[in-house]
Parts: sequence; C-alpha cells; structure tokens
Amino acid sequence: MAFVEELKQGRRGVRFAVPRGFEVSEETERSAMLVDKARGFSLSLGAFTHRLDLLPAHDALLRRDVERHARDLFETCFRSTSPADSKMRPRTDDKAWSPVVEVAPVNLGAARVLRVVHRLWYEPGRETLMGHLLVPLAQGLFEVRVLPPTSRLSGVREAAVADRATAALAGTDPAAFLRGIDQRASDDPALDASFPRHPLSVARKGLRFLLEDAGLEVLDPDVETRPGEVEITAAGFAVTPPPRYRLVEKNPPSPKLASWSRVSFSGTDGIQLLTVSRTGTRLAERNGRKLARIAEDLTRASVPAGAEGVRVSAVALPDERGRSHAETYHAYAKGASRQQSLFRWFTEPDGEVVMVAFGAAMCVPVDELADDAEAVVRSFRRLGAKKWWQIS
Repeated sequence: MAFVEELKQGRRGVRFAVPRGFEVSEETERSAMLVDKARGFSLSLGAFTHRLDLLPAHDALLRRDVERHARDLFETCFRSTSPADSKMRPRTDDKAWSPVVEVAPVNLGAARVLRVVHRLWYEPGRETLMGHLLVPLAQGLFEVRVLPPTSRLSGVREAAVADRATAALAGTDPAAFLRGIDQRASDDPALDASFPRHPLSVARKGLRFLLEDAGLEVLDPDVETRPGEVEITAAGFAVTPPPRYRLVEKNPPSPKLASWSRVSFSGTDGIQLLTVSRTGTRLAERNGRKLARIAEDLTRASVPAGAEGVRVSAVALPDERGRSHAETYHAYAKGASRQQSLFRWFTEPDGEVVMVAFGAAMCVPVDELADDAEAVVRSFRRLGAKKWWQIS
C-alpha cells in the first residue's frame, strides 16, 4: 500500500488525507511530497523510527538542541554552495544571531507536538526558511515540513523595520534603536500581513493550516516515559540514557543491542544517537591496551566510504575491578556535513566486550559526548545483577 494511502487510512499512527488543492509529486515507502501552487507552499511528509522527547522538564535542553543543530545545518547549507563573493561568511559567524525563528511545543488535539521555523539560507539574493511540525508517536515520529519558495529578494522585511524604527526612534538611545531593528523585530508575526509572500509569512501560514485546517489527526500518540533506567530484556542489560534520549523500538528486538535517538527539529537532521551493544567479542586476557587496539580498528572501519578529513583516535583507560576500558573517536566530513562519534568499550566479567557509542554532528562538544558516555558505562548492568561498580 502506498504511503499516502496508509496515512489516509490511519496506518502510520496518524490520519492525514491529501488536502484539497494539493497534488502528490513524489512518494516513497516512508515519505511523500505534496505541492499546491495556489497556496504557495509544498508539504513534505515523513515517517521515522526516531523518537522525540517533549517532556516539559527538558524544555531548556530541547531549545538548546534545536539552536545547536539548526545553526549547524545553516552552516552546512552555506558550505554546500559557492557564494558569489568569496569573502562572504555565514550569518552565524555573529553568535548573537540565530537561524531559529520559532520553537514551541503546541497541542494538536490531545497530543503534544513540536512547531519549529528556521532559516537555511540568509544572504543577499537568497533567503530560505522551513517550517516543521513534529508529531511524537508510540512507534516513532511523523513529520510534516512546510516548504515555502526561496526568496531571491532578501531583506525586504528588514528594510521596512529599519524605516519605521528610523521614524519612531529618531534621537533615542542608539541601543534602543538597534534593538528596534534586530532580527526579532524583522521576524515579528505582526509583519506577516504586510509581506504575505515572504517565505517566513508563508511558513507560518502553512503551519497554521496544518494545525487548524488540514484534518491531521493523531491516532497513536507517544506516551512520555520518566527519565531513568531502561531495561532491554531481549539483550539482557539495562542502562540509564542521558536526558532527551528515547528508545528506538525494533521489531523483532535485537538480542545484542539497543539504540536511542535525541531528536531536535527534524526527522533527518539534528539527531544525536546512542547505541549500546554486547558485541559478542571476548578477550581471553583483559588488557586495556589490547582492547584499545581492537576498538581502534573497529572505529576506523565504521567511517563511511567516501568520507574526507578523517580523524581517528584511541586510548586505553585505567582498568577498574578487573574490567578493561578504552575510548575511541572518529570525525569526518561527508560533502558539506561534518559528523563525529565517540565510543566507550569495556569488558564484562566473562570477557565479553560492551560498546557504548554516541553519534552527533560536530556542533555537539566532544567533552559532552564523553561525559554522557561515562555516565552510560557506569549505569550498565546485566539484568539480574548490580551495576558493575557497585559490586564490592
């Protein structure tokens, strides 16, 4: 059955029929593109296995994640093309400026969903924005993206704001004038009616349509779980993932590993991953340096083919209670994207090697990944046993 038909029949955790005026221009097993020239925007639909955490207690972390990853995507887009002026730098060089226009959990019926608007390009002659509506589901994530046309005339809202501020704030404190013409002033929703075809106005219009008039219904909403230890029965272990990481369900469950995802603003970009695996490999003689050598080979082999600027490192960590420990790391560029993974490796009493891996874009500090990995390693326990560091 085609993806669009599955959505219409409510087989993907949501019910969504193609709205009147839209035509299906592309379709795969898990995605579709809808186009409506009269409304002036397209809709990109996608179903993903990743999980989105929207616990109110994690709201500050969510906003930080969205900011980090939207900024990273903006810079990736900048690197993907050659600007007309070779001296041009991305707008994000100004740390006070943000590509994120809006990020807000909102309600869709009884379900809690996430609304995001952000810029991908913002330079003379080119301004591109995108709106996202992310719907957490019991078995994954449904996302609708609002895709306005790229504007080839950038700065029109900004010019209007500057003109008004010049008239209204003439002779006032310069700091007040600068606040009156900053990005937030230009992005004020009150200006949308004056610039109905501006991509920001169109993105907001599209999101309002999805929330109010598109007939989108959540049938299998996510049930938020409290942070804490997660038991992976099929693989025989338990760990405590860091905040905002949600377990990715596998059917059937793996007997060796489990994965968690930390979604920010999209089902394809800005996602941090955690994998914990009982590798099946055993070391007859526990030795941190030997473990580091084996882990380094595995880490090097995990770098995608065609990657450039590859960096791989490995270090043996001090043994603890007869267990060997090692840490490895790789970073690389693939096209304009820059990715990294940090791995922790340790041996169980029977010699089996356990791997804890975090993958993220380079915008996430490596020290943060290392701290999270250390916490997961210390939380690891075989089911029916205490955590290894609690054994006297």
